[in-house]
Amino acid sequence: MFSFWIREKYSALFCEKITKIFFFVLALTNILLSQNFNDSLNFAYAKYQKNMFNNGFEKRLNTLNLISNLSLSSNTENFFFGLDENYFSSLVRSVEKNIKDEQSLSLIGEYKFSPLIQIGILTRNNIYSNDRKIAINEASVLHSTAYTKISPVDHLKIIPYGGYSINRQVNENDNGLIYGSNIYLEKYNLDEFQISSNLNFQNEDIAPRQNYTRLASINFKNDFDYDLTNIISADYGKVRKDFYFEADSVTSSLYNISKNIQSRIEDRYFIEERIFNSRFSSDLYFDLSGRASYRNIDRVTKFKNLSNIQVSSFDSRINEFRLDFSALTEYNSQLFFGRIKVDYSERDEKYNAQKIKNSNQILYDQRTELEKRKNNNSQYTTISGTGNLSISKKDNLLLTLLHRKLIYDTPSEENFDDRDELLSIIRLSYLRNFNQFFNFFVNLEGSFNHIVYIFAERSSNNNTRRNIKLNSGGEYTGTNLYSKNTFEVSANYTSYDFEDIIPNIKSFSFRQFSAKDSTSMKLTKKLYFDFSGYIKLSEQGDFVWANFTNNPERFLAEYYLEPMLYIKYSNLNYGVGLRYFDLQTFGFNSKNEKFLSTKYKSVGPITNFQIRMINVDLMLNGWYEFISNEKNKKRELANLFFSVNWRI
Repeated sequence: MFSFWIREKYSALFCEKITKIFFFVLALTNILLSQNFNDSLNFAYAKYQKNMFNNGFEKRLNTLNLISNLSLSSNTENFFFGLDENYFSSLVRSVEKNIKDEQSLSLIGEYKFSPLIQIGILTRNNIYSNDRKIAINEASVLHSTAYTKISPVDHLKIIPYGGYSINRQVNENDNGLIYGSNIYLEKYNLDEFQISSNLNFQNEDIAPRQNYTRLASINFKNDFDYDLTNIISADYGKVRKDFYFEADSVTSSLYNISKNIQSRIEDRYFIEERIFNSRFSSDLYFDLSGRASYRNIDRVTKFKNLSNIQVSSFDSRINEFRLDFSALTEYNSQLFFGRIKVDYSERDEKYNAQKIKNSNQILYDQRTELEKRKNNNSQYTTISGTGNLSISKKDNLLLTLLHRKLIYDTPSEENFDDRDELLSIIRLSYLRNFNQFFNFFVNLEGSFNHIVYIFAERSSNNNTRRNIKLNSGGEYTGTNLYSKNTFEVSANYTSYDFEDIIPNIKSFSFRQFSAKDSTSMKLTKKLYFDFSGYIKLSEQGDFVWANFTNNPERFLAEYYLEPMLYIKYSNLNYGVGLRYFDLQTFGFNSKNEKFLSTKYKSVGPITNFQIRMINVDLMLNGWYEFISNEKNKKRELANLFFSVNWRI
């Protein structure tokens, strides 16, 4: 009896240790194998949870869109079924018609044998077609897989799966096996750490192409005490995708193919640490994070004419290393909220050519030099801040600041894109709450943007942009009336550093006044009058910053009015009204007198209909335009948006 008790005790301890060791090995494996890609199959229920069916049709100008979304699910004690479908079709009528279709369909069925084991079938179908002459204008993928969900212990889930893939791309059909496994570890507590991790392995053998995914990630979370948290994350991923493209005539006859294959193979690694405290434990909050990431991308062409190697025959590789740091601090009290954030990012990107065995060294060196011209490194620094002061119960003052600097360098002597960019923005806002009915606001904003190219070959683009904006308005909310009005003046001055020696570069200014109104008035219990509209008056011209003078070149006057009468009863909302849009452009003669250049005028009825029933919502919005221009040419155009949303 005593020996039996000893065996039971040590057996329990042994199982506990083995479980911890397994989780720890899984964690270490994920550090060595991982990254955030979304190519592996997903067997979760989340996307199927909503029972709904949405249909929408939209016609605007020369574009027609058809949108459809369907989501269904049934969940009993031991069985789950889910369906998710999304469809989008677009027709653009221009000189040539363009039709584009996209469709994705996902079906899942799962049976629960026990809390430890579930089995199921997942089918996914994706279709894309575009009648434009682009590299890949037609593709479809159909996966059908059987899977098993195994939960040997709490927090751990293992999902092996296998099935068949039908993959079509630019009229080439490739079929084969698809198989893999997903392993998830969710919020497992090991001593003072909470560990979450996942490992994904997937192969799609569709000869002559091969696609695969290797993903893994791990997250260690440690709460030092009740208000301080430290999170360490690591990721690795390796993804390969093969694509068809047209083969040249020599390669086609040499290998008896019509399409060549290019493989895009990406490896990515990153590690990140973040430490922050709780917003609820103190008036002062901070959040610090640092991240290092590395990736390389290989583009490999499968079939090459090795008897006649050219400079373009060599494959390429991109290596990127990146560092990101972020620091945030906030202070919050009854009268003041302040926030300061500093972000720093540094990226180094290198391009290389891949050697072909027995190839000409001179050709390889030429391709290597061409690739190296793309090498670059950049440094981004951003400092932003916000201060919100409650002067009184009715007065609020807000100050926002942003300062950003970019340093972009290219090591190659043949690349002249080296530049420095500086952007500064300041915004001051004042809000006055007079009473429960009326609020008044005024905002003042200014920005400064300077771009300097280091080398003379690109220095003609050196420019400085200065922008200032002032807007003010009020918002009234009464029993039977709501109205919001905004008035704004803005000016943008762009000056080039070397316009005096480069004749085709001119500094310019853009100034604008706008007034906007949005009003809703309750006429009776069920009848409402709504109005929205704006006026924009803009002027463009040549500008000289040195003496702050400008010569106007173009003037724009834009008007939009939309008065509507609405009947609002229970779940019914029906409105009819008038839509008026007028855009006029003017030029200036030698005496700076305006003359009409172009005119676009659109007038017509507009309607809006919405009804919400127990299981369905209907919405229709449309307007008909009678259009005329400065030459009195007239045409008519219909615009319509219609949708039906079913709650199944």
